[in-house]
Amino acid sequence: MNTIFCLVSRQTMPNVLPVLMYKPEKVVLFETPEESQSAENLYHLFKNKNIKVERVSNLNAYDFVSLKRIIHDYMKKENNVALNITGGTKLMALAAYEAFKQSSKQIFYCDTEHKQIIHLSPDYKTEKLVTSLSVEEYLASYGYKIISKKDDSDAKLYFQLFDFINNNNLLRSFIKFFNHVRKEIQFSNPKFSYHSPDKLFSFIKEYDKYIIRFKNSNQIVNSSSNFKIGDWLEYYVYYQVKKKYNLVPYLNVKIQNNNVENEIDLLFIQDYKLCLISCKSGKGSNQYDLYQLETLRTITSGTFGKGVFITANKNSTPFLKRAKELKIKVLNIFNDNFELL
Repeated sequence: MNTIFCLVSRQTMPNVLPVLMYKPEKVVLFETPEESQSAENLYHLFKNKNIKVERVSNLNAYDFVSLKRIIHDYMKKENNVALNITGGTKLMALAAYEAFKQSSKQIFYCDTEHKQIIHLSPDYKTEKLVTSLSVEEYLASYGYKIISKKDDSDAKLYFQLFDFINNNNLLRSFIKFFNHVRKEIQFSNPKFSYHSPDKLFSFIKEYDKYIIRFKNSNQIVNSSSNFKIGDWLEYYVYYQVKKKYNLVPYLNVKIQNNNVENEIDLLFIQDYKLCLISCKSGKGSNQYDLYQLETLRTITSGTFGKGVFITANKNSTPFLKRAKELKIKVLNIFNDNFELL
C-alpha cells in the first residue's frame, strides 16, 4: 500500500503502529476539531519519518453522508490506498468503511491487544503486528519530547552487587541493611560505618565518600555529589528490566510539552505499550504518588500506557485500593517475587 488513511482519535498507537510497519509513502489524516492536537502530533511524527502527510480537518463526526463523500473523494485520488478503520468515532469509521468497501479497497483494523492486523477487505485475513517502536516515537505521538535522561554509568556500578543479591536470594537482607543505613545517614555524621548482621554487606561513610561493600571485598564507591540513598531501588529496577526482560529502559527521564516539564523514574516500551515506573525506597507511600503516576500515564500514553509503582515498604490498604481503582500495579519488592511485567 502506498497510502494509508487514518481516522484520528485520542489514542494514537492504533494509527502509529501500522504506519511504522507498512512504511507507506503517504498518510492522510482525517480529523475532527476535537482531535486536531492528536492530528498535529501525528503529522510531525510521520513527517520526521520522511512520510508525506495530508490533513483533512474540521470534519463533522456525526454527518455520515458528508463524511462518506469526503473520504470517497480523497480515495479516488490515491493509488494503492488502504483504510485503517481503528480510530475516529464509530460513525466516522462506518462512513469510511462503506466508502472503501463499495470500491473493494483495502480495509484493516489494528488489534494492539493481540498484536495483529485484521484485514477486513477485500479479503479477510490476519497478520502479525511486527514493527519497532521507540520511547521517543511513542511520546512524540502524544506531543512530548525527552529533554534529558540519566546516563546509566552510575546504575551499572551496582550490577555486580545486584548479581550477588539475586544469585544468593539476598534481597530481603539487603533491604533491611539499607533501611538501617538510611536511618543512620540522616544524622549527617562525617564518618560512620554499618555492617549487616550476616556480614554480607557493609556501608562506610568517610566525609564526602560513600562505600558499599559486599561479598567481603567487592565495593561501590560514590562521591557525595552523585550519591542518593534511594537510588539503589531505581538502579535495581533498571537492572531487572535489562537483564531479566531484555528491554531498553530509560532512567530518570524528563519530558516536555508546551514548556511544561515532568519527570519519571523509568520508561520503556514493552509489547508496543509505554511502561512508566515510579520507585519509592524510603518514605512511606501516599496517594499523591499514585495520582502523579496516573496523570503522567494519561497525558503521555493514554489507555495504552502501563503504570507501575515500586516500593520497599509496606503499603496501606487504602493506598492499595486506590491503586487498583487507577489500574496501577503496585509491587513491594520486600514481599513479592519481582515479577514486574
